[in-house]
Amino acid sequence: MHNIKNTAVFVGYALLVAFVSLRPPDESSSVGSYDKAAHFFTYSVFAALAFRLYLSRRRRLFIYVAIVLYSGLMEVGQSFILGRDMSGLDFLANTLGVIFGALFCDRLYTGFKK
Repeated sequence: MHNIKNTAVFVGYALLVAFVSLRPPDESSSVGSYDKAAHFFTYSVFAALAFRLYLSRRRRLFIYVAIVLYSGLMEVGQSFILGRDMSGLDFLANTLGVIFGALFCDRLYTGFKK
């Protein structure tokens, strides 16, 4: 039951990321100069939620790669939205966020096991 909740949260977060990434921009949704930090943080959280799925290390790695590919799809999708642009720097921030989130959670977990 616990894993079902974690999976639901993970999928819900993926849908939220898609909604925010693929909607037309407006004044209230702008993060201004913190754009890259927002990308980094968003995808760090994504990786942390994947970690909570309690998968094997190999499957977690697969999920992390899938999240990076998902972020790439979000960037490509933005190229079709009026007022949005595809950005390689956003993709880099997303990727670094996934790496950071994965390593942080792995270190945090292994630190607690010692």
